[in-house]
Amino acid sequence: MRTISYEFYEPNATTFTSASAFHINDSSSELSLLFRLISGTCLISNRNLELAVELNKNYFYSDFRNNDDNDLSFLDNFDESLKLDDYEQFINKNRHKNRKFYKPLLNEIAGCIYYEELERHTSAFVHLYRAYEHMSYAFPMIYASKTDDYIGTFENLRKWLTNSESDGNVGELRFHKSFITTLFKGSPELSSTIDIHITAKDEFKENIFNGLTQKVLCWNNSTQFTTSTVSPDKISVSFVEFHSFIVNLRNRYFHYSNARRDNIGLDDIIESDLLFSMVNKASINFIATIFHGVIRQHM
Repeated sequence: MRTISYEFYEPNATTFTSASAFHINDSSSELSLLFRLISGTCLISNRNLELAVELNKNYFYSDFRNNDDNDLSFLDNFDESLKLDDYEQFINKNRHKNRKFYKPLLNEIAGCIYYEELERHTSAFVHLYRAYEHMSYAFPMIYASKTDDYIGTFENLRKWLTNSESDGNVGELRFHKSFITTLFKGSPELSSTIDIHITAKDEFKENIFNGLTQKVLCWNNSTQFTTSTVSPDKISVSFVEFHSFIVNLRNRYFHYSNARRDNIGLDDIIESDLLFSMVNKASINFIATIFHGVIRQHM
């Protein structure tokens, strides 16, 4: 299967038959390829670099475990209310729907995971953020379909779309928290955290830890740390707040301004690939969790 930038193939030891909705061929849907890509069960090649990478990390899990079985059998146990057959039926029923939404999402997530595999972490984050921003276009429609508070919904959307704060994301952050709370109502995700492990030389850890906690998360002192945060080795961000983490990280690093004191500089992070090597995998899992949550609501 080919997109503008990438080609997707079945691995040599594939377990997918041609009868499977997830089998990769010339007529594969973008939706099915997203499942194969995120679960680490395909080969991907960049059409410009002409370099193929065989994936095996399953980003549907927060530990990014290897998919040693190279299949989607984990979906039988991933959500207690759904089985692999349910996903197959959903793919078959929706393979030709919303392709204008799924195609750019597939390209961006492909770019993110591909460059993450090549350890080009800054490039991977650029695609990760573009994928997340594209995904967020669907949030208002999903939120409106899930809530009974139509007046509150209208007000949230109005504030979001007309927000004029300096970073352009204050209203969006408030809306997103409502969206996450509604989408995952009654699910364990709402009480979970996403961990950023500071895997750097000991002499760099404190700078990186302080840069992320103070400038990105706006934790001004240790009393604001989550209980599972361990300075300077691990930052645990609540699931609901992780959207803010991704957006603020992008703003504080890529929107560098001499007028601000909370920019992230090289004094904080040492080098960009080092920083994003600690952030990207957890962020892909966050996106995968929301992607699965959205799909689950329509099954």
